[in-house]
Amino acid sequence: MIKDHEDFFNKFDKIVLYYDNGQESLGYILDSLFIRFDGFEHRINFDHKEKRLFQVSDMLTYIDKAIYKHKNNIKYKKSELYFFGNKELRKIAKELNKKRF
Repeated sequence: MIKDHEDFFNKFDKIVLYYDNGQESLGYILDSLFIRFDGFEHRINFDHKEKRLFQVSDMLTYIDKAIYKHKNNIKYKKSELYFFGNKELRKIAKELNKKRF
């Protein structure tokens, strides 16, 4: 997806990735994908209370994972349905798809 939309990312002077390396291997993957862009910065240490963007991106990742599991008939863990049920996830997915490029 990043390679397909490289022109979009190149429009920005700076790309800041707020990821606390909760999953270190994911941090390495993200770094290797975004390092090609000028002005890329990976911030590991930041105040989560002040950085609402981190919370939003975390929620979007959670929703994308749930949508992926639904599309591929992968069972949800009980904890994954803590915030939203299937019906709510479908509604959220529909709204998110309207906003994506």
